[in-house]
Amino acid sequence: MLRIIQNRSAASAKSYYSRAEYYGEGQEKPGYWFGKTARMLGLEGRIEESDFQALCDNLDPRTGQQLTARHNTDRTVGYDFNWHVPKGVSLAYALGDERIEHVFERSVEETMREIEAEAKTRVRIGGKQENRTTGNLAWGQFVHTTARPNDEGQVDPHLHAHCFVFNVSWDQQEQKFKAGQFRDLKRDARFFEARMHVRLAKYLKDELGYSIHRNGRHWDIAGIPQATKKKFSTRTNEIESLAEEQGITDADEKAELGAKTRNSKANHESFASLQQGWRDRLTPEEAEIFETLTNPTGSGSGTVNGPRNLQEAVRHAIDHCFERESVVPERHVLAEAMRFGVGTVNVHNVAAEAARQGLITRELDGRRMATTPEVLADEAAVLKFARDGRHAASPLNADWQPKENWLSTEQLDAIKQLTSSDDRLQMLLGGAGTGKTTLMQQAVAAIEDGGTKIFTFAPSAQASRKVLREEGFESATTVAELLINEKLQAETKGQVIWIDEASLLGSRQLKQVVDLADRNDARIILSGDWKRQHGSVERGGVLGLIDRYTGLSPIQINTIRRQQGRYKEAIQTMAGGQLLNGFDQLDKDLGWVHEIDDASRDNQIATDYANAVEKNQSAMVLSPTHREADHLTQAIRQELKQRGRIKGDEHDVYTLRPLHLTVGERGDQAFLQDGDVIIFHQNAKGHRKGERITIHGTVSGDVTAQADRYSVYRPGKLRLAAGDHIRLTSGGKTKDGQHRLNNGAIFEVAEVTDSGDLKLSNGWTIDRQFGHLAHGFVSTSHASQGRTVDHVFISESTESLPAASREQMYVSASRGRKSCHIYTNSKTELRAAIQETSVGQTATEIFWPADELQQQRRHQQQQKHVIGDLKERERAKELVHER
Repeated sequence: MLRIIQNRSAASAKSYYSRAEYYGEGQEKPGYWFGKTARMLGLEGRIEESDFQALCDNLDPRTGQQLTARHNTDRTVGYDFNWHVPKGVSLAYALGDERIEHVFERSVEETMREIEAEAKTRVRIGGKQENRTTGNLAWGQFVHTTARPNDEGQVDPHLHAHCFVFNVSWDQQEQKFKAGQFRDLKRDARFFEARMHVRLAKYLKDELGYSIHRNGRHWDIAGIPQATKKKFSTRTNEIESLAEEQGITDADEKAELGAKTRNSKANHESFASLQQGWRDRLTPEEAEIFETLTNPTGSGSGTVNGPRNLQEAVRHAIDHCFERESVVPERHVLAEAMRFGVGTVNVHNVAAEAARQGLITRELDGRRMATTPEVLADEAAVLKFARDGRHAASPLNADWQPKENWLSTEQLDAIKQLTSSDDRLQMLLGGAGTGKTTLMQQAVAAIEDGGTKIFTFAPSAQASRKVLREEGFESATTVAELLINEKLQAETKGQVIWIDEASLLGSRQLKQVVDLADRNDARIILSGDWKRQHGSVERGGVLGLIDRYTGLSPIQINTIRRQQGRYKEAIQTMAGGQLLNGFDQLDKDLGWVHEIDDASRDNQIATDYANAVEKNQSAMVLSPTHREADHLTQAIRQELKQRGRIKGDEHDVYTLRPLHLTVGERGDQAFLQDGDVIIFHQNAKGHRKGERITIHGTVSGDVTAQADRYSVYRPGKLRLAAGDHIRLTSGGKTKDGQHRLNNGAIFEVAEVTDSGDLKLSNGWTIDRQFGHLAHGFVSTSHASQGRTVDHVFISESTESLPAASREQMYVSASRGRKSCHIYTNSKTELRAAIQETSVGQTATEIFWPADELQQQRRHQQQQKHVIGDLKERERAKELVHER
């Protein structure tokens, strides 16, 4: 692992890197200077404390003169690059193989030199706002061999290195020392982490004779039992226990928790004494294992469960990275290839192999971005269908006349455009609460009056089988069902495929829909909102491409019908692109943004939510992250228990937590643990849809070869009682097989039976082995898209800000009919975070020739102006006729 920690305090840096900890006799070793800047300052070899402290104070150790321009007390002193080895490597070193320390130091030094080569400084002279590569840094490298002691003072082996990089670099062009620009280095931390680990694993295997074993996204020396590693991870075990108490599951957040709760280092006992204590803790069987870990000939047998070769590692990385993104930084692909191929690949051949396999790259704002020919082809196919389909069909019902007199002018215009258009692909765009579903009902009736049948779909089960069916579209189903159901596909021949919430549709699926429509001579209508609401989980963004680059003129509806009064005005402001102004209207005009400290916030939300539901008002609680949702759920459940809405004994109910692995990860044995459950979501060779396999040992290659047809889950337990709300995390059927259970649906528990089945308040029963359950009181904004309630309560503290975005706030705030309350511990930080966008980039816009795109864009804008003028003239004629 690599953690990069910014240090803004000279006193802190001096204290942490003091002689008492790093220069004395005992467990730790002296530090040494590295880097070209260090040599310029006359710093080489072993670190002297006075020199280290001088640099902490921004002084030249040779002269005592100030080094860089900024000399105030809150300046960034430097960055601590923490390099850590796997636990088994630490154990092998601690129990006697001193060679490991040398290959670890070599791996760190080689990677730090690569980091140094990319060092930059800011250029601000002459009105410039840019960065310049300097290629030089100064750092002190300290190798440590133990972890922080646990609460009982016990110390475990943990080989790691601190490379403290000072915030200074020599600018050759300006001929002076300047502060560094470390943003890009921090951003690429996982790339450099992967390079260090590839080096270390290679040296351990090729030079020291160890074999390598991969475990998910990590690796270790093969042959060391997990129980042994856990025995020597007492500090990690404490952190895991504390994380479980606080509901923390993210690896990075656990690392932060460890840093916040660490104990002082114990340095009174010699390393030799500690070594003897560690050996004494081994069983005879464990001691024998460590005696036989290495191959006497000096070369290990390779990676036990890794790819066969470089080509396979890179192929995996490309498939993995572009399953959910259209464009990623090139270094993400390379880092993934190195992680997957650790022990097999080396740092020098991965980029060349990625290029050989067709990875397309280009520089964008100082960073190399990447895509694949397949991604570009998917986007191009959709755009071609839309362009070629312009004026290529007959109107669906050109003679349509409205039968209802309550439709607004905007709604009438939209239906007329849908029925009179001669385009094979049409788009109906509108923000949240503009009545797209109501309009859809009237438009479908109008089109079907003309003799063409409409088949309605949505990307999610909740949006299709619940929302659309409740609005009268009884046959509505998911796009995924359309793509695997040959009978349904045949029925769409010559008809219209209407996809609602189309912004949630990935480009791969949309391309398949387009191919189907092309074969079946079918029409497509896409309704949704790509500009303001969430996009797809899989790679997407194609709705926006169609809007901007095909010459189509989307039908736009803007009038908000969900909210009223000042709430409506605030949402209208957000929908118009002024999100912060709309947020401020919710705050200052309505008083609905509440700044509350961490100790009180969850309880206040719980109280407000409970008050709403006690008045028989529909309500929804939203949070951007599952971590914040977890502790908020506990507060809500406690409040509802006190009010008697959750009652009776609690029961541990069996759950299956989705691991959300990509296809590449699902087919990789390293990601599959004993006890995990494989469930087939499609029929596969030798397996039927719905079949479950509990993993014990190695999974058959016949199974992993069909990873695109199953998902992987981890069993767990959920405490439930009568009155609890549950959210389904996957689809299925009730115990009697009579009712469909839709992914994302929320139910109230009426009873947990003695056998463990769940009786719901609507009379249905869910089998105790169903498993696809989570507490249903708090949802993410992504899961809420398409839903409407009376009151929405949004919890968005600083712990969730990395997941905050314009789209997340707009979707969340627009769910309510009557009110929207936002709770945070910092309005200022929240306002800053919601200015970011979560919309991913499309391959077409980054990799297609810019002049061609600009030409298409100009052409479409001209067409839109012409069409707009024609519509205005037609409307004027209608008004004259009415008079």
